[in-house]
Amino acid sequence: MTEKDAATLAKLIAGCREQMESDLCELVEELGPRLIEDVTARTSPGHEPERRIAAAVLRPALSSNWARVTPALVTNLASRSQNSGNGYGDASNLQILTDAEMSRQLASREVLDQLIAACREETNSLERRITYMVLRSAMKQGDTSFKLASLWSCIEAACGEVASDAMARIQLLKLVGKRLAEEMPQIYRVVNETLIEADILPRLKRSYRDMALVDPEQAAAESAKVTSALERLVKARTKSGSEATAGPGDGSLKLFDSMKALHAAPPPSPAGTHANIVRMARDSGAASDARPQDAVTLDIVAELFDLLFGDPHVADGIKALVARLQSTVLKAAMLNQRFFADRSHPARRFLDSISSIAIRWGKVVNATDPFYVKLAELVEKIHATYDGDMTVFDAANAELDAFLAEREKIEEQQDNDLAEVVRAREEEIRSTRVAQMRAQRAATQCIARLLGPRVPIQIADFLRSYWRDVVQGRISQAGEDGAPTEEALQTAVALIWTVTPKHDLGERQRHAARLPGLLKKLNAGFDEIGASPTERKTFMDTLVDMQLAALRAEKQKAPVDEEKSAPGQTPPVRDAGSTLQVTHATESGVRVQDISLPGASELDADSTPDRADLRRVRQLVRGDWVDFVTAGQSRRERLTWINPGRTLLLFSNSAAACAISITAEALAVRLRNKTATIVMPDRPMFERAIHGAIESLDRRG
Repeated sequence: MTEKDAATLAKLIAGCREQMESDLCELVEELGPRLIEDVTARTSPGHEPERRIAAAVLRPALSSNWARVTPALVTNLASRSQNSGNGYGDASNLQILTDAEMSRQLASREVLDQLIAACREETNSLERRITYMVLRSAMKQGDTSFKLASLWSCIEAACGEVASDAMARIQLLKLVGKRLAEEMPQIYRVVNETLIEADILPRLKRSYRDMALVDPEQAAAESAKVTSALERLVKARTKSGSEATAGPGDGSLKLFDSMKALHAAPPPSPAGTHANIVRMARDSGAASDARPQDAVTLDIVAELFDLLFGDPHVADGIKALVARLQSTVLKAAMLNQRFFADRSHPARRFLDSISSIAIRWGKVVNATDPFYVKLAELVEKIHATYDGDMTVFDAANAELDAFLAEREKIEEQQDNDLAEVVRAREEEIRSTRVAQMRAQRAATQCIARLLGPRVPIQIADFLRSYWRDVVQGRISQAGEDGAPTEEALQTAVALIWTVTPKHDLGERQRHAARLPGLLKKLNAGFDEIGASPTERKTFMDTLVDMQLAALRAEKQKAPVDEEKSAPGQTPPVRDAGSTLQVTHATESGVRVQDISLPGASELDADSTPDRADLRRVRQLVRGDWVDFVTAGQSRRERLTWINPGRTLLLFSNSAAACAISITAEALAVRLRNKTATIVMPDRPMFERAIHGAIESLDRRG
C-alpha cells in the first residue's frame, strides 16, 4: 500500500465510521413496517400461544413507538466512543438478574451470534485492515466503532424504546436480528471497499472465483451434515454398513459402459431439455449389481442432475456444458464420496468454477465469449481423458486459474482505461445533459407519433427504448429535421409495416424486397447505441418470428393500456427509460451509454429515487453484477468503477464492447421500476444441487 500519515488514515476511518452509522440508522428506521408485518404473521393460530401473546403485545407497541428507536440509536452510537470499556470488574455494575432478564440476555446473545455468522467474511477482512491501521496509530486504543458486538448493543438498547414486556422484547430482538442479518453484510462490504479503494490491503479484493461468502465454520458443519446423511443412506441399503468399501465394483463397471453408450448416442430430448443419462443408465438395470455405497452414489448423482437441469436460475448454455460431465461426475463420486462433502475436492473446485464464471452471462450464455470457449475446451478435455485420476482435474483447475488471472489483468486494464476517460469527461457529461434531455424529449415525441393501437407490444417497446436512443442521437447530431433523423423514423415505420399481417402475394413480395435493407439499418442503429450482441440477437430472433407470423397473416398482440387493464390484472412494468435521459459516446473503443436523472421538478412520484434503493446503490462494490432490462431484454453488467463521491457508477462486461455510465439516483430509479436488478451472490449450482439431492433422498429414506 502507499504510505499514508496518521491524520489521513484517521480521516479515512472517520469517514467509514460515519457512513456505516448513517446506513445503519437509515436501515433501522425503515424496518418498522416490515417488523409490523412479521409480528402480524405471528399472531395467527398456527403459532405457539406464548408467541402469539407476545406478538399481540408487540404489534401496537411497534406502531406507536418505532419512530423513537432511530433517535435513540443515534444517541447510543454517539455516546459509545466515550465508554469504550465493557464495565467488567466494576462492582457498581453487579446486579441479580431476574429470569426474564436472563432470558432476554440469552436471546440477545443468540441474535448476536447469528449476526456474527452472517457478517464473518466481511468483518474478518475488515479486522485485518483495522489491525493494520491501528499499528499506524490511526485509531484510538480500545476504539470499537466497527465491532459488531458494539453496534448490536446500541441497537438492542434502542429497541428498549418499543416495549417493556420481556417476551415482547425478546421477540422484537429476534425479528430485528433476522432482518439485520440480511443487510449488515452489505454495510460492512462498503467499508471494506472504501479501504480497498484507499489501497489498504487491496490484495484481499474479490475475483472471478468468488461466489457467495463462505463461512469456514458453516462449511465444516455442512460437510459433517452431508457425511452423516450419506452414512444413513448407505446403511439403509444394506444390513451392515461395513459392506460398503472404497472404489467401484464390477456392477459399477457395467454401469459406466452403459453410460458411455448413452453419451455416444444420447436419446432425443424435447427442445430446451437435457437427457439425464445417469438416471437412464440406472433405470435400465445396468447398475443392478452395484454395491450399496455405489447405488447410493448413483441415486444422488441422478437426483443431482435432475435438479440442475430443472434449475431455472441456470442458463441453458451452462446446462448443455455440464451435461457433458455426467459420467465424469458419477465416476469421481464413486471413487471417493468426499466429492459430496468437500468443496476442496479437485472435481468440485472445477465444477464450482463453472458457476462463478457463469454469473457474467445470466440466463443467456454468450458462446463466443472467451470465458465460455475456455470452459467448453476444458470440459471436453476432462470428458475425453478422465479415467479416475484426479490429476486431470488438477490440471484443468491450474489451466483455468491461469486463464482467469490473465483475463482479470486484461479486463482490469480495460476497465481502468475506460474509467479514466469517464472520470475526465464527468464534468463535460453533466454540462451536456440539458441539451441531451431536449433531444430525448423530441425523440420520444417522434416515436409516439408513429405508435398506433395496432403496433405489437414487442415492437412498441423496442421503439420506445432502443430506437428512441437512436433517434435521440441523430437529433443531437443533425437536428430533428435532419436527413439522419428522418431516415431513422422511416426505418421505424418500415419495421412496423413488416410485422403487420400480409394478406396478398404483392405485399409478401414487397416484404421480401425491403427486408435486407431494413435489417441493415436496424443493425446500424444497434451499432450507434452500443447494444450488446445478446440484446441484438434476442430482438432479431423475436423479429424473425413476428415477420413469419405476419407472412401467415396472423394478428400480433397489441400493447396493453394500463388504465384499461382488467380488474385484478397486473399492469405492465413501466420502462424507466421513458423518464431517464440517455446519451451515447465511444470511449477507448467502447460504446458508453450514459444514464442520468432529470431535475427533481421534472419527476413524477414513480420516477423519484426511493431512499432504500439509494442505500442499496451506495452499498454496491466493485465486482457486483446488475441486470439492466430494456424492452424485456436483459443485459448483465459488472460494476467496475465508482467515483469518489459515489454519485457515478460505471458498468461493463468484456463480453461486449459497450458499457453503462449511470448516476446513483438513476440506478435507484431503475431498481424501483424493476428495470435493473442487483444480482445477489448464491452458492454454486453444483453445491445447491448436491445438498438438494442428498436432502431429498434422506427424507425419502
